[in-house]
Amino acid sequence: MEREQIFALLKRVQNVCPPDCKVEIVPTKQKEIYLVVMQFPSAKLGGDVCIENEQLRAIIAKNPTLKSAYLWEKQVIHNLHYETVLPALNDAKHFRTIYCCGGKFVFYAHTLGFFEGHANMFDYVGTKENDSYTYVGACRNTDLLIGYLMSTFEKL
Repeated sequence: MEREQIFALLKRVQNVCPPDCKVEIVPTKQKEIYLVVMQFPSAKLGGDVCIENEQLRAIIAKNPTLKSAYLWEKQVIHNLHYETVLPALNDAKHFRTIYCCGGKFVFYAHTLGFFEGHANMFDYVGTKENDSYTYVGACRNTDLLIGYLMSTFEKL
C-alpha cells in the first residue's frame, strides 16, 4: 500500500471517530498487514451487559478490569467498529484494529487463539463474530501490547 493511500485512509478513519480519539495506522512484520490503533482518553460506561455464555460470564465476573473492558467493547466499541470504522477502512483483509483506553483494549483479528501463551502480559477473553475474532482485555501498558502486535510474526 502506498504512503499516500495510508494517509488518505488515516484521514477517513479520523473523520468517523470521536474527536478526542487518537488514530494511527502502523505497519506490522506481516506482509501487507497494517494495525489501526485508536486510543480513547476515557470510557463512559453505564449499567451492565447481559452475557448469555455462562463460561464467559464466569471468567469476566472474576476480574473487574476485564469486566470493564468487556462493557466498553459492548457499549462503545462494537457498533463503532462494525458500523463506522470497518466501512471506512473498506479493506478488512489488510487491516487489524485495536482500540485502547487506559488499560483496556479491544483487538479485532482474523485468527483464533492469537494471544494464547501470553497470559502473563494481560487478561483477555476471545469471541468469534462473523469472520473475525474479538479479543477484549486489560493490561498494564497498552503501548507494549501495540509494540508486540507490530513486531510479531504470528498471523494476525
